[in-house]
Amino acid sequence: MRFFSPWIMIICMGLGSSGCGGKATDNTQVPKTNESQATAPNDNTSLQAFSAKDFQKRLDEIFQPYFEQMSKTENLFAEKGDERIQIVQYKTKKISGFPIEKATFFVLENGWVWNKDDKTLLDENEIIAGAIVPSDDCPLPFVAVEASLHIDKYDHLNIDLFPLSKDAKYKKLFSEPLQKLREQAFHLPGFFKKTVNPDLLGGYTSGGMFGGDFPVALRDQTIPLWFEYATLYKQFLDNRDTFPILKNPAVLEEAKQIKQVFLSNFRKETPRILSDIPHLYTEEKGKELGDYLF
Repeated sequence: MRFFSPWIMIICMGLGSSGCGGKATDNTQVPKTNESQATAPNDNTSLQAFSAKDFQKRLDEIFQPYFEQMSKTENLFAEKGDERIQIVQYKTKKISGFPIEKATFFVLENGWVWNKDDKTLLDENEIIAGAIVPSDDCPLPFVAVEASLHIDKYDHLNIDLFPLSKDAKYKKLFSEPLQKLREQAFHLPGFFKKTVNPDLLGGYTSGGMFGGDFPVALRDQTIPLWFEYATLYKQFLDNRDTFPILKNPAVLEEAKQIKQVFLSNFRKETPRILSDIPHLYTEEKGKELGDYLF
């Protein structure tokens, strides 16, 4: 199942202050840490058995210092037999000064989705997909994540941090580290080597998206790298007060507007995406899922 490609295409059609500043200089660098090494197990046996729920658990662990300060809700969104979709959402309790507005994850268990190559064939599948949305007064990138596990066939993995400003300093700070991470995936079979054309997204692309349809046997390489992206975003959150660019009035206003474009267009496309899960799809449910996620 592919969530990112349809979302990105619909976004292309639409794109043509306190608690988030600091006294550091504009050449501030994100500190290097070894935190990411603990975000996914090194045991290949554990990774081979990784499920959508395991992805969710790891994300909760990475962002625990932030999620624990937010209101959490879990809702059974749809169910038929053993097939079920659960929505896990975190919302900020604060009006301003907190860096995350909301984080929402869609988790499919015991699912059946259309195969990428044969749309008459259903694959047994588990999915986690969703977004971390920054607050208006802390214009960090917009995070979109997906792990679609086609059981015993392949893993469709995607994660990206979409910049909310085209400011050169902003892009250097938040997009260049992703581009370096992306280089680590070039040798992997199934990796999507072509990046999204920046012109299509109006310049609002990181150039560092990690994505591909990977052999299950490569989970010892693909899953840890996927979590490297999540951990990098955690580092951005932790060090947000050292990034003066996040208090730039022009960047704040630009990011506020672009974030709404992203949310609106992701929301509009979600019903078509849910149709890839035919047993749980209705037009009404598709719209409702879009409202939940974005």
